[in-house]
Amino acid sequence: MFLTKEEERVLSGYEGEAKRLAMELVVRVGEALGAPRLVKVSHAHVSGISYDNIGEEGLQFIRELVELKARVSVFSTFNPAGVPLELDEPYNPLKSDPHFVSKQLEIVAALEKMGFVYSATCTPYELRPPKPGEHLAWGESSAVAVANTLYGAKTNREGGPIALAAAIVGRTYYWGLHVPENRRANSMVVVYTNGGPLDELYAGLLGYLVGEALSDTVPYVRARFRGKKSIISLCAASAASGNIGMCIVEKVSPDDRGPPLHPVEKLTLEMKDLERKREEISTASLDEAELFFTGCPHHGVGYVYEILDYMSSKGYSRLTRPMWIAVRADQREVRELARRLAEKNIFLLPGTCLVVSRFQRLASAIATDSLKSAFYLPRRHGVRVALSTAKAFVDSYGV
Repeated sequence: MFLTKEEERVLSGYEGEAKRLAMELVVRVGEALGAPRLVKVSHAHVSGISYDNIGEEGLQFIRELVELKARVSVFSTFNPAGVPLELDEPYNPLKSDPHFVSKQLEIVAALEKMGFVYSATCTPYELRPPKPGEHLAWGESSAVAVANTLYGAKTNREGGPIALAAAIVGRTYYWGLHVPENRRANSMVVVYTNGGPLDELYAGLLGYLVGEALSDTVPYVRARFRGKKSIISLCAASAASGNIGMCIVEKVSPDDRGPPLHPVEKLTLEMKDLERKREEISTASLDEAELFFTGCPHHGVGYVYEILDYMSSKGYSRLTRPMWIAVRADQREVRELARRLAEKNIFLLPGTCLVVSRFQRLASAIATDSLKSAFYLPRRHGVRVALSTAKAFVDSYGV
């Protein structure tokens, strides 16, 4: 691998042991993949920071970096934690082991000491929107797909340690979706709807099907979507059910150069195909759902006010079954808002989500509008899932 003089200097230890270790890790992985060189990144996002993910060995590695005075050299953020953050205990619906909470908070504190922005979110693009063409080192599958698809930035799906190393040295290996030739569409998706654009739920169903059928390709998607959130839902679901790091959405993605002339595979879908997938994934009914979970990917608090406005318009003062909403932890009003919402049987999960959380018991069946959650929760926690919109849940259980 070719290294610049600056990179050679870091690898030789002239800028400290922490940077040397980080550079060695990035270089070794890059060489194993056949990358010809490194590339500067402007934003690193570290995944796998839940104590459940990294355990004591991972925590010890982070401690050692802090002891070596490791500091990030670019804008750096981190993924959701294993417990809610910025939340008073009476309003926390997840009752976590105090030992686990202590370890998790130590991880977050260590990352902040290294210079990470207090974030704990799977939507780093909401904190700093990427620019077309800029290189990133992100480790969250849904965020990676969003950055490549919606913003035209360049990032692979990095493992947590690599993203952490990239944050420290400001480099990653030039390989995969950093290379222009690898960002060209090579499969095709055409969706025929009944005239209307796909909302978030049906965009997620489409993403789920795309991930299953076209994994490890760059699909060119010809469909109509109801705004940015629907495309985010498409990306999150396709990254969960398959290994889709990038879609090219016709007339939306900055990388749109037209459909592939000779696609390796083509997927043609109608609304009935999406409905059939919804029935397949829904292993529970809305009546059976003990709670509703949304926010995978994370919501901003603006979404919470949308739910409150909808309840008010319908004359509902509270819900008879709880709604859990995962949101970013960096929003100042989260703690006070959580107090107000508890009276309505609505609970916030700031800085975490059910996919990465540790809890004593979830439920036997939940409702969700997140296809990413519908993919992971049955596999990781054994729950049955009912696919539903938040408004449908409110209409069913609002009083």
